[in-house]
Amino acid sequence: EKGLELYPSQREAISAVFGDSHVVLSTPTGSGKSLVATAMLFRAAAEAERAYYTCPIKALVSEKFFGLCRDFGPELVGMATGDVSINPRAPIICCTAEVLANVALRDGSAAVLRYAVMDEFHFFGDKSRGFAWEVPLLRLPKTTFLLMSATMGDNPPLYGTLKAVTGRGVQIVTSQDRPVPLDWSYPVSTVMEAI
Repeated sequence: EKGLELYPSQREAISAVFGDSHVVLSTPTGSGKSLVATAMLFRAAAEAERAYYTCPIKALVSEKFFGLCRDFGPELVGMATGDVSINPRAPIICCTAEVLANVALRDGSAAVLRYAVMDEFHFFGDKSRGFAWEVPLLRLPKTTFLLMSATMGDNPPLYGTLKAVTGRGVQIVTSQDRPVPLDWSYPVSTVMEAI
């Protein structure tokens, strides 16, 4: 019990991850996308299914791994980065997008993987690494995806492809509301004056 009050986009997205559609969550930084991801991972654990949580860089994978160990217990969470593998048979795996892409290429529709959270999904458009976000969508037809990004725009062709490959719809949850404001300043004082 954390005593959290959900933002409207969180409420909508959490409801969606308990449905039968894929979910695209495009909300600003600080709007609680991680809590929505935790809800999907909770669903996987409650259903005794396997889930992957991808991040674009190893440092984020490590950070997410330790957070999920706190939330779900270390026996339920593993990590795979290509360099490191911890508890690889765990039902929840934190990994780089490339690790999930390799699973998709190796196992395809036979992959034992019911849910996948793909954080920072805007990397889909990256010329050098975007394939790692694309391959799972095309090769894992039995997997339900949660695609999260603060900066991803609308992409109907992607949603159409995902629906064609998996036979399931795509629910899009967007918001421009920034519950945690960004503050900035342009100081004109010296460091010594600021301290």
